[in-house]
Amino acid sequence: MLVSVLSSQYPRFQALAEAWLAHGAQTFGIYEHGRPLACWPAGQRLLTPDLTATIYRYDEIVGELRLTGLRNEAARQRLQAEAALISYIVQLEYELQCMTADLVTSQDQQLALYRLTQAMRDLVTIRETLQAVVSEALRMLKGKAAFATYMSTNGSEPLVVHSPDCPLSHETIWRLYWQLQTEDRPLLIRKEESDTRWPPGIRNLLLLPIRVRGTIMACLGILDRVEGFGTPELKLGRAIADHTSAQIERILLYQEMIEQTRLRSEMDLARRVQTDLLPRTLPIVSGLDIYACSRPALQVGGDFFDFIQTPNHPFIFTIGDLSGKGVSAALLMSMTRTALHSKAQFMPSPTPASVMRQSNEDLYNDFTRIGVFATVFVGMYDDRNREIVYANAGHAPVIYRPANGSATLLLADNTAIGILPVNNFQNRHLAMKPGDLLVVATDGFHEARNSEDEMFGIDRLLHAVDTLAEQSAQTIADGLFHAIDQFSAGHPQDDDQTIIVIKGAAT
Repeated sequence: MLVSVLSSQYPRFQALAEAWLAHGAQTFGIYEHGRPLACWPAGQRLLTPDLTATIYRYDEIVGELRLTGLRNEAARQRLQAEAALISYIVQLEYELQCMTADLVTSQDQQLALYRLTQAMRDLVTIRETLQAVVSEALRMLKGKAAFATYMSTNGSEPLVVHSPDCPLSHETIWRLYWQLQTEDRPLLIRKEESDTRWPPGIRNLLLLPIRVRGTIMACLGILDRVEGFGTPELKLGRAIADHTSAQIERILLYQEMIEQTRLRSEMDLARRVQTDLLPRTLPIVSGLDIYACSRPALQVGGDFFDFIQTPNHPFIFTIGDLSGKGVSAALLMSMTRTALHSKAQFMPSPTPASVMRQSNEDLYNDFTRIGVFATVFVGMYDDRNREIVYANAGHAPVIYRPANGSATLLLADNTAIGILPVNNFQNRHLAMKPGDLLVVATDGFHEARNSEDEMFGIDRLLHAVDTLAEQSAQTIADGLFHAIDQFSAGHPQDDDQTIIVIKGAAT
């Protein structure tokens, strides 16, 4: 079966292989039960492929695609999508062969259906499918005119397709469609002599439901067959409708598969871009032990952290949380991080309050128009006084624990960025002597939930900080992640989780 498809579609498979090689793959091949059918470059064999994707005919495995040279998630998803498309072609070819076999017992009817299948085999839109069905059904059932309708369940525009000489208005066609919905069965309508609802010359109408995913989403109508519609024509009409239903179902599945693959590729690209925006290495600052980590709830998220080390400037760090999750939050996260970074890097004498104030003025109009906000914490290390100067725009939790004290929650004294056009941010001061500890996280920590929908909460977080306080910055962060993971076991991560841990150390 796969050999037959490869033979009839070889130029397309070759173009597929060339696209993979151009994308960076070393070899690409099509195998049937472990036997190579075709490999590119010519003469190559993929004994130990990096990626494989199975080709099915219904539930039966008929072959696989093999690829070397690429191992990333986007390549895997693309290879699976192509294998699914080839599976569809294999299934279609199988159906064509089954129909051909049935010609022995029903030659004329099956030949007509075969021609319909041939006409629709390369169609990828519903409109094209309906046009082919109208044309072929009109010829096969020997009517004078024909029409077809499609009513999607996803809110897209309804479709009406008809032959050039169809005398029925769109209003009449839709009225027939809704009548078919009510009757829920094929309708054979014969015009009475006194019936004035139909245009002159129409004597009969065969109306056939086309079920897609369990509902009548489409219909096919054949008008004015000279000999009338009998049992053979009704059977053939039902076969046409069933075949059209299967074709529409495959088109919908194909469109959904392509859309899902596109979204996965976009999400993977967004995730890689967001990952590249976050600092790749931790800063080395005399007198501080620093660690930071971010774990998005989705492939991409709205949390961020950043470190700014500029010659002749103090060390500045930021952490923030955009309202919302997913791609939209990630895009706005990039805007916010860039605004804060540029202010901290290029202002002559930056302070947390001035950086926050200027960033809020830059972002306020855009945030207000979109209806979002960002909680942000900006800190600066004053190495001469061994203290951290900070400004807090509605961010929590921020936890400070002096070397010989207990963990305390520091409340924000300013509103989030994007709430007010002008915000009077104030600089606050924290001692950062050896053993003093500052933990700045996002709300994904204390709002983590368990299987009983109970939140982790601030009290548990403070207790965990006290328990881990004597450890290194990285061990403290890892311990906090472990604590919320244990607490929320069995419940998916609801929100992004980002943390910066700064601990005073000996110089």
